[in-house]
Amino acid sequence: MNRKTILFLINGFGVERKESYSIYDASLMPTLDSLSKKYLFSTITSDVNNYYDGYRNISMDINELYNYKIIDRQIEDKKYQTNQVLLKVKNDIELKKGSLHIFSFVDTSLKLIDHLKETIKVIDLNKDKKIYLHFIITGNNISDYKKLVTVFNKLNIEFSNVAPIGFIMGLSAIDNNAKQVDINFFFKMFITKVGEKWQSFTQKFDILYRTKVLPRDTKPFIVNSDFTLGINDTFLFYNYDNIDLTNFINTLSTIRFGENNNNFTYYSLFKVNSSLNIPYMYELEASTSYLVKDLENIKASCIIACRKDQINIINYFCNGLRNEVSKLLNYVDIDSITTNPNVLPNFLNDSKEDLIILNFSIDECKNTKELKDKLKEIDSYLKIVYDNMSGSKYSIIVSSLYGISKVMLNERDNICQVIFSGKVPFLFIDDFITKKSYLIADGNINGIIKSAYKNINKNSKYESLVEKQNGLYRLFFNR
Repeated sequence: MNRKTILFLINGFGVERKESYSIYDASLMPTLDSLSKKYLFSTITSDVNNYYDGYRNISMDINELYNYKIIDRQIEDKKYQTNQVLLKVKNDIELKKGSLHIFSFVDTSLKLIDHLKETIKVIDLNKDKKIYLHFIITGNNISDYKKLVTVFNKLNIEFSNVAPIGFIMGLSAIDNNAKQVDINFFFKMFITKVGEKWQSFTQKFDILYRTKVLPRDTKPFIVNSDFTLGINDTFLFYNYDNIDLTNFINTLSTIRFGENNNNFTYYSLFKVNSSLNIPYMYELEASTSYLVKDLENIKASCIIACRKDQINIINYFCNGLRNEVSKLLNYVDIDSITTNPNVLPNFLNDSKEDLIILNFSIDECKNTKELKDKLKEIDSYLKIVYDNMSGSKYSIIVSSLYGISKVMLNERDNICQVIFSGKVPFLFIDDFITKKSYLIADGNINGIIKSAYKNINKNSKYESLVEKQNGLYRLFFNR
């Protein structure tokens, strides 16, 4: 018989860094504080900083974008060089008089360099043809800047002679959530080349770090103004995710040259959302290991309580990058079960699923008062969940998929920064699992879900972070 398990997620909550504005206090979260003293408690590693990457990691045990592996494999197998869309890009540029602009999405991975190097090698333009690189930063954590300095210095060294860097900007300046005035501002800079200019990545990123600007919110700035925009130019969107650039591409397509419309052509690495039918080089591939598959393996089912706007993306990752419906995975709006103290216990008791994930988050808080109130509110839900488990009806795992690094106003209306590090809590609540006999091993956030699987089905193949102590451990560490 399966053991029902509650996974109680406080996403965004982690261990505060020394330079962080102090948020956590035992009096703020008395339930969490008392339970962490009574039951198994430790911290585990999280290398991600948002629930997108968090669910990608716990579902598929993948820290980086899954699609990096697709390109790695294609290059290694010598198939990338013969991709028909890439060859079409090469052919179009050779026939037209314009330049190639590659808008490339950048995170802290260095794999992009090898991928772009192979792309430029395949295109192999004549000397009278030009390639310009424009980079889009996608990160949500200001700690990324130190790694980004390394990435951009290497990009500049590798490509300065063949494809100079034109612009660097944050994703929020051009994606479909961007204001039209900001998109228009970028294209005005693109055409006139008048705007903020920086040649030192170290200095610029240091300023962005000190002024607490998230990487994805970086305003466009020019690195090298040698680029030009011509009537016959080609655009290659080098994205690794299904990014919505509808407004950006629509605006780009309306640019005129005097009385003449443009003759731009567009391509993409992976599919982008756009009103134009843009040819793309590769289909997104699905993972062979993911949460729903794991549920099948342990003969279990799951229900996730989360905000309505999170369901689609969580389902996408939990189905291994598939937009599918599974009988093993159901959803409920979390607001509908936290309306009063009686609804949540009824939901837990009535649910037939073996794994119940309660997905709370603190990302949306705009100031420290909101953040403290939110943590206090979540702690009250934890108390309800714990009080309801009388008789050991289920086990509870309390954790977080990531920690936030966020700038906000404090109680005195001064700007401060809340920095929860890469360490997040892992609390295992079960009266049969005592501190005397068990311990929590080192691990990362994928270990959270594997621990839940093992708790649900003791005979499963998964390795839990909760381990039984041996006699030698107690001899040396329990004196």
